[in-house]
This record gives sequence, structure tokens and C-alpha cells, in this order.
Amino acid sequence: MPTRRPRPGSSLLGFVALACAVTALLFLLLELPGPDDTAWRGGTVRVGYALEPPYAYRTPEGTVTGEAPEVARAVLTRAGITRMRWVLGDFNALIPDLLAGHIDMIAAGMFITPDRTARVAFSLPSSVVGQGLLVRRGNPRGLHDYASLAGRGEVTVAVLDGAVEHRQLLQLGMPAERLLLVPDAHAGMTAVRKGRVDGLALSGPTVVLLARQHPDELEAARPFTQPVIEGRSVAGLCAFAFRKEDTVLAARVNEQLRTFIGSPEHLALVRPFGFDATTLPPWSAPGGLPPGD
Repeated sequence: MPTRRPRPGSSLLGFVALACAVTALLFLLLELPGPDDTAWRGGTVRVGYALEPPYAYRTPEGTVTGEAPEVARAVLTRAGITRMRWVLGDFNALIPDLLAGHIDMIAAGMFITPDRTARVAFSLPSSVVGQGLLVRRGNPRGLHDYASLAGRGEVTVAVLDGAVEHRQLLQLGMPAERLLLVPDAHAGMTAVRKGRVDGLALSGPTVVLLARQHPDELEAARPFTQPVIEGRSVAGLCAFAFRKEDTVLAARVNEQLRTFIGSPEHLALVRPFGFDATTLPPWSAPGGLPPGD
């Protein structure tokens, strides 16, 4: 039986096809973290967020928006990173998800705190905000601060599980049994509307936005005295968070934040979410900290 001779060039074509397949596989492997290597290697950035307007939320059409996602989208694009995947999670699960390698970056209006700094690397702050209290229309309990809540045994308050307001109220003596832990701002707002709690403790911009959604039922407590703990104001600095080993990604974001925060483009972008020049972080103002600090 005669031996069939390969057609000229068929071996070369087969080798090229194999090489292309191997190259495509290598690119895929480089883009996905291995089980023991959670550092970002380029490609798509998986951005974790929680539902807390105006920091992060989804429109009825399903678009992820809010102050944090919009600023993240802007600085990542300016850094040449245009492939982003938005991953929704409960607020208190964002850092565990980041450390486990399920996401590469947190964009959720997360406050910088010492315990969080011990676990993750924060970017330069993108905003500074104070606290607030969402109450029923007319503020029937007469709530105007966090400090007096501990002594009012009839008052119950909702807080986001893991949020700074939760810790602040405990530090001010609020008994844990009078705090309702909720997974997101919408759940806390619903608890206030239904009378399950007397208020929802969250950051000022979030409280204002929630009150606007149901003006006949809810309002932001006014006047409101900002909490002071251990003699210091606790106004929060919001920033993006990364795994500590992801120095390349964090550096690229910080490089863009230095020139973007406080620019006319930035202020126009965040104005619809209730942020303005008064919420700019100290480092971006004249006489603030040098960008490299």
C-alpha cells in the first residue's frame, strides 16, 4: 500500500496552529490568577462594590454607577485599563473577597481605618465625608447625633455590617443589641420606613440621597452634630482598596488620582452624587499633603 506523502506546507501549518493555541492559552492564564497567586497581572480588573448610594449602586438598566465606580472607571481608563468587570458583594465581604483573589480592587466609598489598613493597601483618598442619620419624616424621636443614642434605651438604629458607623456607635457606648445589622443601604432604609428601627446611621451623602428617594416618608436628621471620638472628629477619608502585593495596579491608580482629583472633569463627574469641592480630600487642596505622601 503506497505511503501518502504530506502536502507541502501542511506540517508548517500544523505547527503554526499549535503555536497560536499555546499562545492564546498562555494569555488566558496570565489574565486569571492562580490558586496561590492573587496578584493582578494585567488584563481585566475585577472591581468589587456594594449597594450604598451615592458611593456605588446600579441603575434600573443595570449600569454600575455612583461616586466610587465613576471615579474608578475614569482613573483606570486614564491608566490605559479599559477592561473592567463589576462584582457585587455585601459590604462586609468586600475585603475577604479581595484577599481571596475573587476581585482585584474595591470601589465602594470605603473609609480608611487602622484595622483595614493592616489588611489591604489603600489608594490616595478620593473624598472626605462626615456621618449622617436617616430618620422618618418629622424626626419623631428627635435624633440629632450619635453620642446621645447610648443613653436612650428606646432608640434602635440600623448600621451596615462592618461599616465605620457600626464601630463608632459601639465606641460611643451604644449597646450591640440595639443595633440592627443590615447588608446594604437599601435594607437599612427599608427598616426605617417600616418602623423596625428609628434611624439608619450612614455617611452624610448616602443619607441625603436615600431621603430624596422617599421625601414623604424619610429625611436626613437636621441639625446633625458630627461624632467626636477620643477628642477627634471622625470624618472619613474614602479610598480604593487593593491587595498589598498588587503594587503595580495600586501605583497606576494613584498616578492618575494625583492629577484627576479636584480637576474640573472630576468635580463635574461627582457632582450628581452630592460631592463637590467641600468633599475633596486634604491632600488635593492647596497646602495639603504632597501627592507622593
